[in-house]
Amino acid sequence: MGKCKNITRLLSDALDRPLKTGEWVAIRLHLPTCSGCRNYRKQIRLLRVAARSMSGIATPDSTGSDD
Repeated sequence: MGKCKNITRLLSDALDRPLKTGEWVAIRLHLPTCSGCRNYRKQIRLLRVAARSMSGIATPDSTGSDD
């Protein structure tokens, strides 16, 4: 659980600041093996798109693509 807590924190941090290379590597290594963290990433993306849509701000990731 400690690893997931760190990864979800990094996913949240990525919304506010550029992540360091090592942080992205940790995320990329963890996500393929953890459906919970992948679901968290999808949820925060959805919330971000919804919030921007409600505020009228266009987002580059609102094309509906799902990495």
